[in-house]
This record gives sequence, C-alpha cells and structure tokens, in this order.
Amino acid sequence: MAFQRISLSPEALLEALQQTIKPLLYPSETDAPVEVQHLANDAVGDAFSVQDLKRLFYGGEDQFEAANIEWAEANRLESNGTQWFFRDLPDVLTTYPNNEYLVQEAYHRDQAPHWRSLRDLVFDRLVQQRWFRVDLAPPNQARADIYLVGRHLQIEFDPATNEIRTQALDWIVLKSFVIET
Repeated sequence: MAFQRISLSPEALLEALQQTIKPLLYPSETDAPVEVQHLANDAVGDAFSVQDLKRLFYGGEDQFEAANIEWAEANRLESNGTQWFFRDLPDVLTTYPNNEYLVQEAYHRDQAPHWRSLRDLVFDRLVQQRWFRVDLAPPNQARADIYLVGRHLQIEFDPATNEIRTQALDWIVLKSFVIET
C-alpha cells in the first residue's frame, strides 16, 4: 500500500494559520495583530538563527534596526520560548505555583480558544520551534518584535506496515510586536 500524507499540505497549513490568527491581537500597551509568513527553506537552511532573523527582517532600507535579540527554544509546552510567546493567552483560568488563581476577563476568555488553536497548530505541525524577542534601536526603543518560528513537518504513513516518513519543509514565522513604555 502507498504512503498517505497525514500532515497538512503547505497551502492548507498556511490557510489554517491565517484563519486562526484573524481574530487575535497580541496584548501590550498597543495590541498588535499576529502575522504569518512563509520562508522557503533555501532562504534559511536547516536551522533558524539570530543571524537569519537579522538578515531577513532588520537593517534593510525600510526596516527597523535591532538593538538586542533574545531567543529560546519553544519545542514543548513548558519550554521558555513557548511560555514567553503564549504566556497566559490560552488560559480561561490561570493558576500560580502558590495555589492562587485568576479568572481571566471576558475579552481574554473569548480569545483563549483562538490562542489554543494557534498553539495546537504550532505543536502539531511544526518542529524546530524558537521564540525571538527583538528590542529595537532608538528612536523605536519602546517597541519589541516578537517571533515564533518553526519548520513545517510533512508526515506520511503506510497503514500496511505502520511505517512513518517525515520531511522537514519550509519555515513558518508568526510575528507580532509589543509596546512597552
């Protein structure tokens, strides 16, 4: 029997991400939309680095200048990058280590299912996930760009043998920004 794709096609993944982020605003002093970008593997290579981020998004004629870039792995729910990108956004009820809790406000509760859908797409469809925070140079120092980057994984399954084949495809970038004064 032939292998069957069990992952989303590149086009279907981009469409799913576009639909999922439509109602979302990344919260800060100025709520900003979340954008999805597709980057060909040829433009990046096998790993997404700080140098790739600088080359692709900063220093060009019509681009901001990066002052400082932080990054962290975001490959599982408890990783730093995941916690820093999603924070409490997927929560209706946020609990803390000291057993205190917070029932989120109505707007936050309404957005939580969309953030969960986005989180699920990221973890079910992408590998090599990384979070980046780019603090901008003056005069834009109140702004920080936020990225969640991952590589689309194509998964194929042979039901006759239970064999699974995978292939890392192109890169997906989720981008937003925060204003902190």
